[in-house]
Amino acid sequence: MARILFLIVLIALLYFIAKRFIAFLNAKQDPPTNPAAKAKDENIVQCTLCGTHIPESESMVLDTKRVCKQQPCKHPV
Repeated sequence: MARILFLIVLIALLYFIAKRFIAFLNAKQDPPTNPAAKAKDENIVQCTLCGTHIPESESMVLDTKRVCKQQPCKHPV
């Protein structure tokens, strides 16, 4: 009886290890496509007009100063 129980536990353990290994390989092959992953690599800058911190892609340079792309700024001083 103990041998049968041991074999059942061993098979279940091997199943879960194989399942996690396959999931790990699939995750390693697929690059992250969500926008949150891209936002982590982007610099955060401060608008000189309103003081709001925004991603660099949402800002523009105006007279050597970083400002919000939507003019006038959403949060005036």
